[in-house]
Amino acid sequence: MLQITEAAQKYFLNLLSNKDINTCIRILVFKKNNLFKGNISFCNIKKIKNDDIKLKFNKFSIFIEINSFKFLENVKIDFIQKKLFSKLEFVILKKKYKKNNVKIKDLKKNIQIFIKNVINPKLLLHGGFIILKEITINNILLLEFHGGCQGCAMSQYTLKNKIEKELLNNFPSIKGVYDITLHKKHKFSYF
Repeated sequence: MLQITEAAQKYFLNLLSNKDINTCIRILVFKKNNLFKGNISFCNIKKIKNDDIKLKFNKFSIFIEINSFKFLENVKIDFIQKKLFSKLEFVILKKKYKKNNVKIKDLKKNIQIFIKNVINPKLLLHGGFIILKEITINNILLLEFHGGCQGCAMSQYTLKNKIEKELLNNFPSIKGVYDITLHKKHKFSYF
C-alpha cells in the first residue's frame, strides 16, 4: 500500500492550509513509452471521481485515480528538505512480484461469496450493500459502500466494528479492510 511519510503529510497539510476548504490533493500516475509519469495536484472536491481511492490521514485525505493505484502499491512518498531546496520524492519500497493469480482469484471469489451471503443481508436491512473492489498485493481489501450505506454517517463505525471484524475472523490472510467510497450524503443514506 502507498506510504506517505510524516514529513510529506506535514508538507501536504501546510499546502492545503493556504487553500479553500473544498480543495483536496489528487494523485494520477500513467505509463507512456515504458516510462511512468505522475501528477500530484490540487483539485476541488467536486471534481473527485466516484471511483477514486480515498486515503485518510490525520487532518486531510488524498485521492488516487483508480487506475493509478496499482502503480503506487509499493511506493513511499517522502518530503526532502535541504538548505537550498525541497522536493517530494517517490521511493519504490520493494520489487513488485507477480501475484499468484490463482490464489488471489480464489480468495477474491470466496470473499465475494461471504459478502453476498453473510454481510450484505445485514446491510440490506438499512437499504445498503458493499462491493469488494480489489485485493492489494499486501492482502488489503478495498471495499465500496452503496445504497443506504453510501453517505451514511455510521458507515465507518460499521466498517471497523462489524465488517472488518467478520472478514478478518473468516479470512486470516487478510491484513486490513479499507473503505474507498466517496461518501456524499443523499436521500437514500440511512443516517
